[in-house]
Amino acid sequence: MMIPIRCFSCGKPIAHLWEEYNKRVEKGEDRKKILDELGLERYCCRAMFLGQVDLIDDAAAFKKF
Repeated sequence: MMIPIRCFSCGKPIAHLWEEYNKRVEKGEDRKKILDELGLERYCCRAMFLGQVDLIDDAAAFKKF
């Protein structure tokens, strides 16, 4: 639902990079270039960003019992 604080595989902190990544993707920049400039070199960290789907808005629509 939300980006994890650390990469599940290697443990590198990645959450602080998420907003910058999102802003630049919305502007239309190349994802590979963005990940390289943010310093995400490991494939596990890159996969965390590329595979992330924001579902928090969808989940917030439902009432809590």
